[in-house]
Amino acid sequence: MAQTPKKPKKLKRKGRVLEMEDGSMVLVNENEQGFKVDVLVAAIWYLAEGKEEEELCKEVASKSGMTLEQVKPIVTSVVSKLKESKLVE
Repeated sequence: MAQTPKKPKKLKRKGRVLEMEDGSMVLVNENEQGFKVDVLVAAIWYLAEGKEEEELCKEVASKSGMTLEQVKPIVTSVVSKLKESKLVE
C-alpha cells in the first residue's frame, strides 16, 4: 500500500513580542528566554501563525516586493532559528 505524502505542518506561533524603550524588539518564549530581533524576524514570527512554510514565503515575498526565490532561503533560516528558540512549532 502506497503512503500518501506527508502534508506540510502549519506553523504555530509561541511566546510574545515586547517593544523596548529604545524601540528594539524582543521575542520571549514560554520559558521566559528573550531574543532581541530585528523588524524582519518579528514580522516573519507574526505572519507565521497558521501558515505552512511555503505560504509564509509567498506572503513575505508579496509584502516585501522581493521574489519567492529571494525570500525562501531567508524565511527558511528564520523559521529554523525560531523553532530552535521555541518561538514557533
